[in-house]
Amino acid sequence: MNNKLNNMINDFMANSDAKDMKELNEQLQEFIKKYNAGEIEYKKTALDSAYELLEKAENTKSKHQAIKYAKEAYKMCSACFDAIILQAELEDNPLKKIKLLEEGLKNEKNRLIGEKFFEKDNIGSFYSIFETRPYIRGLRVKVEYLINDGKIKQARDVCKEILRLNKSDNIGARYLLMAIYAYLEDENEILKLYKKYPEEDLEMLFPIFALYYKIGNDKKAKEYLNRINKANPHFIKIFKNTIKENRTVPDGYYTKGDSSEVLMYFSVYFFLIITMPNISYYVLENSKKN
Repeated sequence: MNNKLNNMINDFMANSDAKDMKELNEQLQEFIKKYNAGEIEYKKTALDSAYELLEKAENTKSKHQAIKYAKEAYKMCSACFDAIILQAELEDNPLKKIKLLEEGLKNEKNRLIGEKFFEKDNIGSFYSIFETRPYIRGLRVKVEYLINDGKIKQARDVCKEILRLNKSDNIGARYLLMAIYAYLEDENEILKLYKKYPEEDLEMLFPIFALYYKIGNDKKAKEYLNRINKANPHFIKIFKNTIKENRTVPDGYYTKGDSSEVLMYFSVYFFLIITMPNISYYVLENSKKN
């Protein structure tokens, strides 16, 4: 949803005279129909203009120009936190990158607190709220920066904060946190998290397998290895060097149970895999037995 439509829906909801949810939904559908037809007038805000600049930044081929547009967007409206995220992504110096993002996150949190978004009713639903969604995206980016810098415990704490603010976890912080717990060999926390998000896929199963492999619990390691091979038959192929890229899956995406999921995992979670230099021998040997 863009900022313009979000503002218009907020105004509509505030002024609606609907007697129940059914009537409100009917009115909302009619409102969106008129909006799409261009029948509703709208006064553009500073945030709208900032996002228009940010769109220019994202579409330009010049990195220098992109940074310039992003800076102008944030200067125009400090609520356009996505402009800070983009500036951080475009920064080459890793120290400046994390400093820029951390300062931006601090300012954004203070702004959101001032506008009452950190009140109890909103905690747990941040990604479903248009105004707080960029803050969650910023935290997710920070986790990646921290992991790349070897600051695993700090990354763990940020992941936990993301899940506190956004329980549905639309951005997959739980997957990173599972891998972090495996890295730290924290059996208690990894099982608690898996109980909360019991998914039978590579991003949830591999960390548990890795944990048991690392702490020497062969029985449990083999159990989860078996479950991984059932969830994704392509998993074993990466150790046999027979895995093939699925070119029908767009770049930057993956499909669960597909080779694209395996290739994604070994790219994104390399920080965990590198801690197990003999893992290929173990997987091949025990997959053969099973």
